Amino acid sequence: WRRARIQAMPELEARMGHTPEDDRAFFQGTVMAENEVFVAVEGETPRGFLTLKGGEVGHLYVDPEAQGRGLGTALLDLAKARSPAGLRLFTHQASRRARAFSEARGFRAERFGTSPAPESEPDVLYGWEPGGDEAG
Repeated sequence: WRRARIQAMPELEARMGHTPEDDRAFFQGTVMAENEVFVAVEGETPRGFLTLKGGEVGHLYVDPEAQGRGLGTALLDLAKARSPAGLRLFTHQASRRARAFSEARGFRAERFGTSPAPESEPDVLYGWEPGGDEAG
């Protein structure tokens, strides 16, 4: 999770200044406590995860070393199966790779805005509806 965030948005991560201890506390106290969490595993090694709360994907991260192997797609397909009425997710506008990933899997930009403080970064709300035109 941490490596993927740093790879995707190094300037933001540096500005936010989260320590590994901060990340662990947030993950245990908020992410795990408030969401369904699905983990992608290779062998016995966790390589990525997705959180789902209702029809919203809160987090989708794959370890940079494991990206490009279909793990993110498998996690997103699981979320689609569990939310047949549709899904929503946010990503940063500057995260071109995350945006391309989402768009290639049938998500469409619905709204451009700004994430809440303390991030306060330009973001994009994406939506997916079943039966939509999926490019990949």
